Amino acid sequence: MKLNLMLRHLLSGKSLAFAIIFFVSIGFVNIANAQLLAWQFALPQPSKGTEPSINATTNNEFLEIAQLTRGGGVQPKQGNSRGFSGNFGVDESYEDAQKSNAYFQFEVSPKKGYEVSLNRLDATLRRQEQSAHVYRWAYSLDGKNFVKIGDADVDVTFTGNNGIKQQSIDLSSIKALQKVSKKITFRLYAWGALTNQGKAIAFGFGKSDSKGSNALILDGTVTKK
Repeated sequence: MKLNLMLRHLLSGKSLAFAIIFFVSIGFVNIANAQLLAWQFALPQPSKGTEPSINATTNNEFLEIAQLTRGGGVQPKQGNSRGFSGNFGVDESYEDAQKSNAYFQFEVSPKKGYEVSLNRLDATLRRQEQSAHVYRWAYSLDGKNFVKIGDADVDVTFTGNNGIKQQSIDLSSIKALQKVSKKITFRLYAWGALTNQGKAIAFGFGKSDSKGSNALILDGTVTKK
């Protein structure tokens, strides 16, 4: 009842200007909700998997262009059509992977006047028989100090050629990733390779199907400050 009275007041001739301001302000409260960034590697042409970097194929207009890259310890020596992969060194732990710069990375950078709140991270990962296969996501607000995400490391046991979708990662409960107006850096550290030689040692994202399915997705909300 009170809401109806409010709307009648807002739409009266005397309050038309106020009504316009009211509804425009509502539009700015929730600028974007759902996919903020996503990568698919099939369209318009399939990736080779060895590109130095790949821009997000879905990129919210209120975020700077995001790129998926490799750390210095990951070598793009083997192809992975419709994916993005690399050869990791023979590391035995998260700490070893950090020291070796064995990671994939992307950044979430709100444009001036906007802030992000992150909800969920989804990835399809592909490994080979002797490749790195244990991983952990981490984030940083300064690009130097990284905080692990989740309660435990994850072991990818599936070795099918197309890879396998990983369990979604809930980001909504991480206070540091809510209402952030500065750059957030995400890294996927990986380790556990049996060797750094041979042809079955590639680990990474993909594969996207021929219709362009996303292999990496970041969901959240962008709002005006």
